[in-house]
Formats: sequence, structure tokens, C-alpha cells
Amino acid sequence: MLANIRGKVLTIGVASALTVILIYLALQESEYSPTKLASNLGYGSGGHQDTSQDTSQDTSKDASWEGEDTFASSHTTTKHVSPPASATKSASSHAPTTTLSDGWEFDWKRDERNLGLSQEQCKAAFPLQYAEIERARDWHASQGGIKEDQIKLWINEPDKAHGQIRMLIYDGDLYVVGEKQGVVDRVRYLQGGSMIYRAITAIPDPSVLPNIEFTLDRMDHPNPEPRRPGRVAWAWTRQMTDNDTWVMPDFNGWASSFWDTVGGYRAFRERSKKYLTPFKEKTKKALWRGQINVGQKVSEVRKSLIEVSKGKPWSDIEEIRWDSGLGHPVQMEEHCKWQFLVHTEGNSWSGRLRNLVNCNSAIIIHNPLNYTAHFYSVLTPDGPNQNYIPAKNDWSDLEDIMDYYLEHQDEAERIAEETRRTFRDRYMTPAAEACYIRQMIYEWAKVQKFDPKLYKQVKDDKGEVKEKQRGYSWERFVFRTPARFDIPPPPDDYFFKSNQIDFED
Repeated sequence: MLANIRGKVLTIGVASALTVILIYLALQESEYSPTKLASNLGYGSGGHQDTSQDTSQDTSKDASWEGEDTFASSHTTTKHVSPPASATKSASSHAPTTTLSDGWEFDWKRDERNLGLSQEQCKAAFPLQYAEIERARDWHASQGGIKEDQIKLWINEPDKAHGQIRMLIYDGDLYVVGEKQGVVDRVRYLQGGSMIYRAITAIPDPSVLPNIEFTLDRMDHPNPEPRRPGRVAWAWTRQMTDNDTWVMPDFNGWASSFWDTVGGYRAFRERSKKYLTPFKEKTKKALWRGQINVGQKVSEVRKSLIEVSKGKPWSDIEEIRWDSGLGHPVQMEEHCKWQFLVHTEGNSWSGRLRNLVNCNSAIIIHNPLNYTAHFYSVLTPDGPNQNYIPAKNDWSDLEDIMDYYLEHQDEAERIAEETRRTFRDRYMTPAAEACYIRQMIYEWAKVQKFDPKLYKQVKDDKGEVKEKQRGYSWERFVFRTPARFDIPPPPDDYFFKSNQIDFED
């Protein structure tokens, strides 16, 4: 449609300029305007989340793409389809960056592993990544700030036993002052805590960081419905309708879980380099591997993906069943050998996207997403900085998407290269992660309405009151053997409930 409009504009002359303007304004009000497409991910055009929208998924009737379909309708005889408005724009600019007064500018080859960038350098290098932190800060400021009773270990779980640790940053040192065992392996918050420890100790003087105290929840659903009013935690993700949770980089930034073959995140990035081949030399298909049953429920988004893509010439999409050996697993770094990579949500968010964006492949993501991660505000569905291809939640437009981009390889390659530039070379570097975590510490402190204490008063054997340091230093905690906590074998473990707290100082 837009291509036809452009052709007419070239021939009608100046007298038709008003018509062109009216058409442009109409497109801005359409479902495919940059603002509306960005809002499908839960963020407005300014990068801040719109908490007023209903982001619940509806796979029976698509909730994100209403009105006339941008892609060819099912009765169209030609396989040539029209792209979203953004797909025809040239890549005239890239993600913003800033040169500081001393001439410093982020250079990914030099700085990707520089975990100790200054605050000024962090903001200059990664200006788009802090929207989720700012959203949480502004929300809690509007609620009167965060009080100490809001960060206590949660024992009244509505769904299952949540593994949690209560953490204290004091004078630049990291402590654990409480732990509650629960489902999902304990390794998760050991990895997450290690990421926090790494970000703290990377700067020349960690004592400049404010003293804060918070709880880290290791579950995929950190604040499930029905929600406990006022409960505040750090987590890997949050549901779009959950305003209280603070989202930090997920544990995969340290390493994937011990049963996974991805291993350490840095090691994965290194291995994936050899698959960063020219886009047009990659396999011209869409790749996805995964389980349909996640968290002991069927993922309708994943089920629809399997059904829509079955038997299609452009599809390399398969379900994996580890118990029966169904499917053909693909190593994560080898995903980069395909031109198109499909991303789906799973039990909640899916941690695989942080790995996929390290490829120079075009990533297809269903919209709207029901959960967010720390870097989702950088995802751009259209315009010169487009870095992924949006699809419907029921994948009913996936065939048209593939037909279009297989025919328009230059446009697909542009998106893939923007993905690499934006994420692999900037926002998913270890340097960006460390900057994000430290900024999270600073912003949390602004709405924390209590003074964290390193010591507590206790009575000794003689009844005399003395001060005792709370909890364990991080260096000691990571080697501490937790209290015995038996979880029944599957399938009961996922719904296991317990109010057992290991300790809380």
C-alpha cells in the first residue's frame, strides 16, 4: 500500500502535497504507527511503560492487531505482501549515543567488558535501557515510597513456594540477611546475586553506592495473582499489569541453569561469533525449538506457532520433548545460522531472547507480550532503528511475514544488522548489564523510606545487649550449605507450598 502511495506522490506534483500529509496523519493514527506498535510491548513512544493498558493475551481473537490487516488477507491470490509501514524506510540512523565533553564515546570492541564505567559514561552509552527502572521508581514514588515491611520474605504465597533471598548493600558491600527456600533451583539467585556483586565491585569505590535493602524472588511469576498488596521484590520479569516489581537483568547474564548447555553468558557470546556469517548466506527459514508444556500448563502461543508453521517450506519449527526424545535440539549459538529466529513467551517471560539478539538474524516476536524484561524498552518494531519483526499472538500472519521477507532480503538483512548493532554490540554487553544494576541501586534508594541497618541488637548468654552483624557477607553466603529442604519429585514440586524460612535477620 505504501509503495503505491509513494509511486503516486512522484507523479502528482506539488498540488497533491496536502493529500500526502493527510495520508501520513492517517497512518499515524493507524494500528501500525510507531507509537501504537511500541505500546504493544507495554511502553509508550518515550520508553516509559503505559500501565493503563490491558495486556492480557487472547489467542482466539487477536488483541493487538485490529482493523485492516497490513499483510495480505487469506483470500489474496498473490504471495507478495505489503510490509508494515516501517519496513520500507531506509536505515538512516541508529540507536542514539552521546559523546562526552572529554571525547569519550562507547566503543563496543573496547568497552563491552568494561564493568566499571562511570555513571556519566553509563548514561551516555546506554540511554534507552533505563525505562523500566524509571517506571518502577515513579510508581513507588506515587505510592509514598517503599517501607521495610514491604520487603519481608513472602510466606503467604497464593500459588507455590517462592525461593527468595533478602539482600543488603551497605557501605558498598553485599550481604544476604534472609533466605526462604522454594521451587525453581537455588542456583538462580546465586547467579543473580553474583551479577549484583560483580556490578558493585567493578567500580573504583563501591562505598559511593547508597545503602539499600531488598528481596530477590527467583520465580518466573514473582508477584502472581491474587497479588499481596504492597509486596515489593526484585525479579527477572514482571507481568505488565504488576506495577510493584522491580526488574533486574535475569540470571542468564551470569550463566544458564546447570542443566542447560548454554553455560556462561560471556562464553556463549564468544562461541556465537563464528556463526555471525553474512545474512544472505544463512539458512532461509524461521527457526524455533521449545516445549509446549511449560510450568505444567500448555502455552497457547507456542501451540499456535507449531500448528501454523507445520509443513511450511519456510519453517524449521519443532516442539521438543525431553522425556520422549521428540524434536531435534539446536545449540543456542547455532541458532545464529538461520536468517529468522522466532521468540515466544513461555511460563512467563522467556530468557532465550537475550541470547537470540546476539545473532545477526531477524527476530520475529509475537505482540503484545504479557511480561517484560529489563531490556524490552529497547525493542523497536518499526522505523529506521527497527530491530525485530512483530507478529500476531496467534501467528496467523506468520506465513505472510515470511513470504514478504524471504522476497525482500535487503529489508530483512537491515533489521538483522540493527539487532546486532543495538543488542550484541551495545545493550546486551556485560558493560550495559553492570550499568543497569548500579542505576537500579541508585533509583531504588530514592524511594526507600527506611534506613538499612548492618547490625542488630541481641542478648548474649549473660543477658547483656550487644550488636551483631546481620546475615552473611556475599562471599560467605555463596559457599553456605542451605538448611535441608526436601521438595517432592515432579510433578508435585511445581505446586509445592511451604512457609519454611531458612533465616531472616
